[in-house]
Amino acid sequence: MTLIPSFIYKKKNQISMVLFVPLFALLFILIYKPLDFDTLDEKLLPGLNIPYDLKITLLSICIVLIGMAVAAISRLIMNAYARNHALSYAKYIAWVALEIVIMVLIYTIATYFLSDLTGTANITTIFQNTLVKSILILLIPYVMSYVYFIWQERVGELKAIRKRLEEDENALQKAYIQICDEKGKMQLSVHREKLLGIESADNYVCVWYLNGDSPKKVMVRTTLKQVATQLADTHITRCHRSYMVNLDHIKVLRREKEGIFVEFGIEGIPDIPISKTYAESITRWLVSEGR
Repeated sequence: MTLIPSFIYKKKNQISMVLFVPLFALLFILIYKPLDFDTLDEKLLPGLNIPYDLKITLLSICIVLIGMAVAAISRLIMNAYARNHALSYAKYIAWVALEIVIMVLIYTIATYFLSDLTGTANITTIFQNTLVKSILILLIPYVMSYVYFIWQERVGELKAIRKRLEEDENALQKAYIQICDEKGKMQLSVHREKLLGIESADNYVCVWYLNGDSPKKVMVRTTLKQVATQLADTHITRCHRSYMVNLDHIKVLRREKEGIFVEFGIEGIPDIPISKTYAESITRWLVSEGR
């Protein structure tokens, strides 16, 4: 059993269909006059001096309002049913077919009593003719509605995919630290978790990072001041006039006579000094992180 997509009968789309289909049908009836209104002229609004075209317009509006009411009630019942039961294509088509049959029955009964026609044969003929014409009239707006719902759903899916890709791209960009040279050209891209510290070396900076489990350093022609500006919104922060440190990698904060030093606990990586200017802010951050 193939289930119909749930977006077809979700509340928003049901309301759109209940409004669009009858309005489309009304315009179609008024323009092409496919229903047999000629037999109703004598009994339709008797005693009132109203032009025939206006009578037909009023009758068409009444028919459409009744059809809209039938569709609205039917869709409310459908939503209640769909909460606890699977709705297959076969069930949905049967449901729509029943809606149309009910509408046709209402029109047939009204036509029969408002016209001079009598007998079972005549009412059967009215029903059959109206059923065929109603199917032809309603087929176009129903198909248009389904095509629109499917298109709308696909557009929504594409927007969701695009949003996820953008979020993934942003997350990927945030996960990597970009080190650019003095001209702003990217020279090194290091995962945030791998970058340890940066040391100033005249017109260059020495970037320390982990390649696997092994420490490695790369020289980039730029100044520490420029790098600090590039990494202003990260945890790689200035800790000394000549050093920057990744706060996430600090293992030990050691105080000696010469000053305060940061240890990474990685062989081959030198300790990084912390000057008095930055000591308080870095210590406060470490304490707030529970280190």
